[in-house]
Amino acid sequence: MTFYNGEQIYKLWVKAWNEDSSVLDEITSPYCTVHQARTDGKSPGDRKGAEALKGIISDGCSFFSDVNMSIEVGPIIDEPYVSARWKFTGSYNGGMQGAEAEVGERMSFNGIDILFVKDGKIKDYWVSSDGVYLMEQLGMF
Repeated sequence: MTFYNGEQIYKLWVKAWNEDSSVLDEITSPYCTVHQARTDGKSPGDRKGAEALKGIISDGCSFFSDVNMSIEVGPIIDEPYVSARWKFTGSYNGGMQGAEAEVGERMSFNGIDILFVKDGKIKDYWVSSDGVYLMEQLGMF
């Protein structure tokens, strides 16, 4: 079993977005809780483990191609926490209810992640992103 430090974990988190989410199996506690506002009626704690984090990525990328997540600030390590400001970019694929943006239009928005790392694994995940700015770009207002 490989033990990862906070910086390595965050770099692998970005790799999961950009390349291969299976890396999360190695760096995520089976009890990892996602703390994120939901629009599907489920409470944030309903999703656990690597599959919960993979779901975040799958949901986040489902309406976009050419996805790139890049680090703008950090990662900032204050053990046991790791945080970073990121930028998400991608081309809109269409299909999002209420969106009026043209297919192929480039979108970008920013956010901040906070990871609680215990024993070299992600135990809790919080995210705060500028979804309002993304919705503006999608023509939802």
